[in-house]
Amino acid sequence: MRTPGAAGLALLAIGCVLTGCAGGGGGGGGGTPKPACKPPAGGATISFASTIQPIFNASCALAGCHVGPVPTGNLDLTTGAAYRQLVGVPAQQVPRLKRVKPGDPDASYMLQKIEGLPGLSPMPPGCQGQPCGGAGNNGAKCLCPDEIAAIRQWILECAPNNP
Repeated sequence: MRTPGAAGLALLAIGCVLTGCAGGGGGGGGGTPKPACKPPAGGATISFASTIQPIFNASCALAGCHVGPVPTGNLDLTTGAAYRQLVGVPAQQVPRLKRVKPGDPDASYMLQKIEGLPGLSPMPPGCQGQPCGGAGNNGAKCLCPDEIAAIRQWILECAPNNP
C-alpha cells in the first residue's frame, strides 16, 4: 500500500493555492483593489468652494487660460465646472496621471504643474521668478506658498467637493 508522498502533497498545495486565488467572484479586476481615499478623522480642513475655487478664480479661470468655450488644455476652472473637470480626470498632456488624484498630491498632475516640476510648463504661466501675488501672463495672480500648500492639503484630504 502506498501513502501519499511528495507528489500528493504537491497536488494538495496547488489545489489550495488555486482555491485561494479564485476569490469570491464578482467580476474581474485582476489584483487587490486599492482602498478608497479616506478623509482625515476630523473631516476635511480645506474647503473647495471657499479656499480652492477662489485661488482658481484669481490665477487660472482668466481670459486666455482655463475659461471660455475653448479653455486651455480643455480644462475649464470656472465656478461650477472646475471640480468635475479636475478630480479623477486624466490629464490631457499626461493621460496616465489624473489631474487631481484624491489622497495623492504628488501623483496629481495639476499640483505638479503648479509646483513647476521639471519637464512641465509651470502654472500660472509667467510666474517663474515673480513674487507671491505678483502678476503672471494675462494678469494671472502668481500663487503664494500658502495657496499651494492649501491645494496640496485639499488633495491629501481626498479632494472633497465641500462648501
